[in-house]
Amino acid sequence: MWPNTLVLNRAGTDIATRAKDIEDGLADIVNVGVMALADPDLVERVRTGAPLHNPGPAAFYGCGEAGYTDHPTHTA
Repeated sequence: MWPNTLVLNRAGTDIATRAKDIEDGLADIVNVGVMALADPDLVERVRTGAPLHNPGPAAFYGCGEAGYTDHPTHTA
């Protein structure tokens, strides 16, 4: 699909480290899956430097009312 494209998955690293991997040419694309589950507004948070939520894997994918669907969005 994407010849010569490196997708890097470094679970547990922060967004700044992942961005640096792209800047340094270590990767073309990085994985942000868990971060996106914990922060549906991830792009806006990264753009504005807002803090990220700590992902709660026990509540992912329909484990009741608590979980990734109830994280508040960032307001400036």
